Amino acid sequence: MIYLLLCILFNTLLVFIFKLYHRFGVRTFQAIVVNYVVCLFTGAAFAVEDLRVLVQNLGEPWMLASWALGSLFIGSFYLVAVAAQKIGVAATTVAMKISLVIPVLFSLLMLQNGLKQYTLLNYTGMVLALVAVVLTSRRANLEDAKEATKRAWVLPLVVFLAAGLGDVIINFTNDQLLQSHQAGAFTISTFLASAVIGVIVLLYSSFAQKVPFERKSLVAGVALGVPNYFSIFFLVQALFAFQNDGAFLYPVNNIGIILLGTLGGILFFGERLSRVNWLGMALAIVALLLMSYQEIRNALF
Repeated sequence: MIYLLLCILFNTLLVFIFKLYHRFGVRTFQAIVVNYVVCLFTGAAFAVEDLRVLVQNLGEPWMLASWALGSLFIGSFYLVAVAAQKIGVAATTVAMKISLVIPVLFSLLMLQNGLKQYTLLNYTGMVLALVAVVLTSRRANLEDAKEATKRAWVLPLVVFLAAGLGDVIINFTNDQLLQSHQAGAFTISTFLASAVIGVIVLLYSSFAQKVPFERKSLVAGVALGVPNYFSIFFLVQALFAFQNDGAFLYPVNNIGIILLGTLGGILFFGERLSRVNWLGMALAIVALLLMSYQEIRNALF
């Protein structure tokens, strides 16, 4: 459970940092590239043994999966930034968070590794989770975001698919390709792929398109990189802790991020919640209880 809580915490920090990017006028892609370089060095600093495992397993199938995931990460990170500018933060958040249905269905239908017999209450909780995500993410400017989505519906669709596909790759790799002692090496390899691809694109934009690199992008990238590394590391560890039961883990993780993010928005950014937002939070709590009532019952009794 501690890995799940840490995963929620570090993922929420990422949302807060992106909020600050907009406030300070940071060049998002530059900061994202620096972020992945920092992720790489963070992994190397905190897990020297994982570097040895990485070198010893060059060419393993999970290495290919990590590079596919790394390519997806940097692309989806940039898509999220563009989507927030083009269709609004609310619609982008909804597109990202409802993507939890993809790894949940993949875990249940393809991997078939649920550790418990899912009941009607569990499935009801999953449905309520999707409703809660939409209601909690809804903001006053959602109508504007909807209008923009009508004109550029491909963008939120791609964000939705990219976010869900990333979780599917992690879940499949954990279940079929990785052993627990390789988790850290997998994380480092993923960020190495993102860093290499990002640096290549950044060099092209700097020399071919004459886009100057800003010093504040370096600071912003460092601030993002450390929590980003641990958000993925603790997600992988949480999957191992729950024996790859993604059907339980992903809804709890995503809703936990929404709840903590909403609370942080109120306390640190002065955000105000509408009645619809509060209804979404209430449904999120109910959904959490319904999806995990067996675990809660076993823990208490």
